[in-house]
Amino acid sequence: MLKIERLLVVALLCSPVAVRAKPPAELPDNLLNDRFTLQAAFIESSNATRIRLDSSAGAPGTQFDAEKDTRLAARKLIGRGELMFRMRERGRVRLANFFLPLDRRGSAVLTRTINFGDETYNAGDAVQTELQLRVLALAYTYSFVRTARIEVGASLGFDVLGYDAQLTVPARLRTSQSDRSAPAPLAGLDATGRLSSRFYAEARAQYLRVNVATVSGRLQVYEANALYRAHPNITLGIGYTYLDIAVDSHKVGDSGAFGLRSTGPQLFARVGF
Repeated sequence: MLKIERLLVVALLCSPVAVRAKPPAELPDNLLNDRFTLQAAFIESSNATRIRLDSSAGAPGTQFDAEKDTRLAARKLIGRGELMFRMRERGRVRLANFFLPLDRRGSAVLTRTINFGDETYNAGDAVQTELQLRVLALAYTYSFVRTARIEVGASLGFDVLGYDAQLTVPARLRTSQSDRSAPAPLAGLDATGRLSSRFYAEARAQYLRVNVATVSGRLQVYEANALYRAHPNITLGIGYTYLDIAVDSHKVGDSGAFGLRSTGPQLFARVGF
């Protein structure tokens, strides 16, 4: 009886079906285990900008809507790069910066008088507007929940924010400029969930509100994404981002206000190891 069983096993192993059989397809690695990732994202941003610059003597300037009053471009394609390095099982460092920044220009004929710094721009003036914005983000995240299917962490870091706003009336060779740059500490939460072997969802939230000396401000950053692990080392994603900045300075000789809300859908690709 044993000889018959052995013959059947040998016959099965040598049969054409066994020869043609393929091993099961390799499943992609769990992206929750990535030690290093590099991401490039493109965001179709919709922007609303408010600016006010008081005079050097402290006289209040005119707060104006840069998109409506000076025709600054309301929509802009921006690109953001992000690097993540997992230092420990529960600790991660994330660095993000724009490789296509939110720099915009506009031109318009003013329909009302605007006091900007020590200059006055009258209704009927043809003005050119330029705004440059820089945001560099660095954060450390500790995952207080970590399993094979979900990771939830608390983050602490800072964003270095900088903007440069300029109004020019070429016909009168008149130009005014306002620029600010400062680090903003941020605390936040982020979560990633594995829905299946290839599909994931993630969300992030960062928030800051300050009122120190002569400066008050608010910074909010939110992001929600759906991800598809197309390859053991490549992930594709689609999502939505929300950035809200509001700064108000009361320092005599350097007072003013700046506000920006930038939102929009994003597409990205991520390489992970």
